[in-house]
Amino acid sequence: MSQTTKLSRREFLRMSALSAAGMVLAACATATEEAAPAATATTAPVAAEATPTPRPVVEATNTPVPTAAIEAGYKEAPILAAKVAAGELPPVDERLPKVPLTLRPVNGIGKYGGRLKMASWWQDGGITAKMYGHSAIRFVDDGLGLEPGMIESWSTNADNTVWTLNFREGLKWSDGEPVTTADVLYWWNDMVLDPDHPALPPSEFSAVEGVLPEFKAVDDYTLTISYVKPAPLTAKRLAMWVNGTIGPRWIAPSHYAKKFNPKFNSEYTNYEEHDRKINYNNNPECPTLNSWMLVKYEQGVSSVYDRNPYYYCVDPEGNQLPYIDGIDDKPSPDAQYLLLQILQGSVDLEVHTYQLTLGDIAPLKEGESKGNYEVRFWDTGSGTGMMYFWNYDTKDPKKRELFRNPKFKQAVSFAMDRPTIKRIVYYDTGILTTGTMSPKAIEFNYNAEAQAHYEKFRTLCVDYNPEKAKALLDEIGMKDVDGDGFREMPDGSKFEFRIDLGADAGGETVKVLEITQKNWKDVGLNVVINSIPPSDFGPSWRAGQLEFRTGWEVGDGPDHLLYPSWVVPDETERWAPLCGQLRIVKGTELENAEKDVSPWDRQPPRFNKDDPEYKGTPIEKLHQLYDQAIYEVDEVKRMELVWQMNEIHMNEGPFFLGTVANTPRIIIVSKNLDNVPTREQLKLGGFCNPWIIPTPAVTNPETYSFKNV
Repeated sequence: MSQTTKLSRREFLRMSALSAAGMVLAACATATEEAAPAATATTAPVAAEATPTPRPVVEATNTPVPTAAIEAGYKEAPILAAKVAAGELPPVDERLPKVPLTLRPVNGIGKYGGRLKMASWWQDGGITAKMYGHSAIRFVDDGLGLEPGMIESWSTNADNTVWTLNFREGLKWSDGEPVTTADVLYWWNDMVLDPDHPALPPSEFSAVEGVLPEFKAVDDYTLTISYVKPAPLTAKRLAMWVNGTIGPRWIAPSHYAKKFNPKFNSEYTNYEEHDRKINYNNNPECPTLNSWMLVKYEQGVSSVYDRNPYYYCVDPEGNQLPYIDGIDDKPSPDAQYLLLQILQGSVDLEVHTYQLTLGDIAPLKEGESKGNYEVRFWDTGSGTGMMYFWNYDTKDPKKRELFRNPKFKQAVSFAMDRPTIKRIVYYDTGILTTGTMSPKAIEFNYNAEAQAHYEKFRTLCVDYNPEKAKALLDEIGMKDVDGDGFREMPDGSKFEFRIDLGADAGGETVKVLEITQKNWKDVGLNVVINSIPPSDFGPSWRAGQLEFRTGWEVGDGPDHLLYPSWVVPDETERWAPLCGQLRIVKGTELENAEKDVSPWDRQPPRFNKDDPEYKGTPIEKLHQLYDQAIYEVDEVKRMELVWQMNEIHMNEGPFFLGTVANTPRIIIVSKNLDNVPTREQLKLGGFCNPWIIPTPAVTNPETYSFKNV
């Protein structure tokens, strides 16, 4: 399907000159729209002007290119050539598969050598989250396209029930052992399907009508995945995540793992050591398919990675990748540490700058020359910025009825001063939003109808209009009955607008909450902050004991259905946990069990399909539409079903509230580092926030290189 009708999008807003950080961002922007002034509460709504994601300025050049044999032979890094000469490694032609994956550097052919200095926020995964080596298929161009990864090709039958994956013949693990379909079958048969091993099928391969997909090895290099119903999203789902780090596995080094599996080695009685050993994020012994392999790990201190001599990628001239010899990571415990490391030149690259905020831009820019780095910006692709959502399934019946009332939720949204949030927290970047999936999602950009659909959703309740909020609260009977300045429930009982906040809430969460808490009090809602230990939050939320939460954002794309949990409740952490648990147990013996037990006392807490709290609700309709959409082979028809689901969000919601969408992510790049794309070189200006489009893995870090080695 052609995607050439992408939405024409403008650059970021011109930044306010109210602060040094604002001026820095202004220097990096190209738009001509004036920054929004501080908002004041009036009866007239403040217009929220859109600054959608821009189209690419230049064609992206980091897309994998068609592979072909290199007539002159393959070349390798000097450090590996020395090992070949010493008899420690086989020649490069024997280490590469018959048909390597060719990756084109964004600027030009790089130089071999050098080591990346990094300070990742997450030691057990912060580095490997930047590598795409274990994925069968890769997203390219900010999620607009798909290309083969560790496999050479794939195909499917007409109704998308059988998918065939063709592995690269000669592909090897980092220890030189061959990679075959047996490694996938080991993961599936001996880990996922083994009742003694505590692993569940990942959502990409979950049961359909109670039946799991069938994995079958046709031969060592041909694998089929068969479903009882069409599975049109399989290729995209194989491209999701960095497998075995942020996302689930789909393959394991069976020759190594079997040594610790009690089925194959009687020395072991459980899988504890097995699962520890096959974790390539902290076990240097574990074979990997990534471009760099862990060689030394000291918890809380450092991780050292060297180039994988068997990595299966080359550049267009036949140079085996990666260009850079290795990575030295000193994990960052907090924002102050990371900022100091950057300023003193101890960080060559950082894309996962979660510990920093836009307020750190001023000192970062001031330190560029001394630290020999550049501050860049890539789009986050966020559909919400900092966001809020109700517990649609809260146990309190009066609050549950209130939280399911669209007029109450609309009132809460109209009371939010998003222009001030945009100005103070996000330095006048991004776009005001009611809260949607990513504005970069295909369902919002496919054609003019899709673009109009996004604008309708984004602007639904985006205006700062406290008078309208008050009128809506009056309309549903929430009035100040006792004259204490706060509104009561429609039945006259006291109402507390309780915001459940993890005790580890970050700075952005707190800054936005300071503004919205005042906004909601200004319209008569008695806001109470309920601080909860992080370890208690999840179980309490899933049991319907909590009410309204923040500290998240919605960034998922490029397709609503790949990770649909914000669109349709299919798990227990988001806005309808008991409805989500119903979805999880669908097709199992638990689906209609414990009928005489309260949904909140069932184990696990959940609704049954005939419970009045579920039957006939918008969630039941969302589930029905979702069941149609995930089996629909025609992409346009599938998109139309997603639009219907979004219409339910607009008519019966909003189920979650956003603030500012598509704000920028700070990117730190050494001035000595080449082939790291600028925002203009990325197809959609970047798409940093969704883990299912793993950034920077999609930009091919194995092609990054040092200008001077």
